[in-house]
Amino acid sequence: MATMSRFFPKKPIDLGDSVLPLPDDGTVPVIGEWRWVHTPGHAPGHVSLFRDYDRALVAGDAFVTTKQEAATSALSQEPVEVHGPPKYFTQDWPAAWASVQRLASLEPEIAATGHGMPMQGERLRAELHNLADHFDWLAVPPKGRYVPTPATFDVNGVVSVPPPVADPVMLGMLAGVALGSAAVTSTLLPKRDRS
Repeated sequence: MATMSRFFPKKPIDLGDSVLPLPDDGTVPVIGEWRWVHTPGHAPGHVSLFRDYDRALVAGDAFVTTKQEAATSALSQEPVEVHGPPKYFTQDWPAAWASVQRLASLEPEIAATGHGMPMQGERLRAELHNLADHFDWLAVPPKGRYVPTPATFDVNGVVSVPPPVADPVMLGMLAGVALGSAAVTSTLLPKRDRS
């Protein structure tokens, strides 16, 4: 999935007047009974929705219930288990960890996430607490553009983005093209007579 991420759209979608700001008091207009919880990390401004009376959680990509980086898991949605936010596009790992801790403290009974099937009950809570306790080991990749330094944002948008890291796939493709060109060139050039 990380390899394919280079082909993902890079520009935002303008939703115009279809999007309204959420009230500062945590309420969610129109649908009532739900409250929003600020859960940045995967993306700036990311929110999750929580309903107190039955402890239902809509977590978005603050955490997911499939290993989104594995194409087979992403396609099959199996196995259903708690994972951190998608590694190939999480922009602030310390904020993502704090968000998972915040959601674990809600003790959800059921959770629906942006990737994977819903989970519920004690298994959900145990796996979510385990992720919150061991996030650096379970969720954060060993390397990547946003691992040592997160992207930063303010109300106007992007403030800073870390420099890109070397892309091993592109380096491999370039090396392959260079070797292929050398092989073709050597077969096409006339051979010198060494006698």
